[in-house]
Amino acid sequence: MGLPDRRRIRPSKNLDPSQNARGDCALMEELTTSTNPSSPMHHMRALTLSIALISAAATAQEDRPHFRGSIGIAGPSYRFDSDLAGFNDSVDAGLLQARFEFTSSRRFGGGIRIEHFATDRDEGLFRDPAVASDRGVQARNTSFLAHATFRFDQHRLTAPVRVGLLVNNLVLDDSLAADPETNYFSAGPFIEFEPELTVFRRGDVELSIYGQLGFGSGPTSIDIDGDGRDYDSWSGFAAIETGARLRLGHAQFGIAFIGRYHSMDRSDLEGNSFVYGYDSEFEGILLTAGVIF
Repeated sequence: MGLPDRRRIRPSKNLDPSQNARGDCALMEELTTSTNPSSPMHHMRALTLSIALISAAATAQEDRPHFRGSIGIAGPSYRFDSDLAGFNDSVDAGLLQARFEFTSSRRFGGGIRIEHFATDRDEGLFRDPAVASDRGVQARNTSFLAHATFRFDQHRLTAPVRVGLLVNNLVLDDSLAADPETNYFSAGPFIEFEPELTVFRRGDVELSIYGQLGFGSGPTSIDIDGDGRDYDSWSGFAAIETGARLRLGHAQFGIAFIGRYHSMDRSDLEGNSFVYGYDSEFEGILLTAGVIF
């Protein structure tokens, strides 16, 4: 920082002793000014170096590769509202979730999320309590999201943007039917945003709040046991999460409200038959545990 150029410390070519003396005094004054810790120039250079080091450290922190993996459980309710009058009901349900995501130092990457939920097997949808053998209709739903990710980082804010393919399969299993299952298979594009703000950080301990909002849509193929016809429709999907995460070293724990929403239009006609549309939703509290690097 204030070191002189050693090539300038050399014998003067001026043979006049008085001029040599004046030259030596000028050189000494320059060297003293450049190396004096109390000089304004010294403080300016120190401040510039400190800012550069802090910026480099922050950039290295933001641009590091990033991996997150977690598993979660959620409950407690699932609701199914059919366009057919009288078939609207809500029952207990539980969800399992697994998600893995990696982004490189360039902030691009990808990941997957798998979710499965099921309603109570013995007290399902549309159950008639007057019929002892009626356990109702059990709903089972499995979704798989494979996505590309761009991670935006700015100081305490992280905001991944995910774009990918969502595959979803809903099965309604009627305990009283001879051919019990109706399958709704959907696939289509999905986009999701997940801003996360760190509100407390000390050493390896971090507390953050986050929100997740995703939308997708795609064609739906409907298969009914005992019916050879193929029914086609269109579905829309929405995903919501909002909660908090606590990081302890490389371990991370979370709690959040979770909502998964699915809306299907009435199917196309097959002969004189069609399948009614519906709206469904899973809502509950999500508890997660995972690792982050």
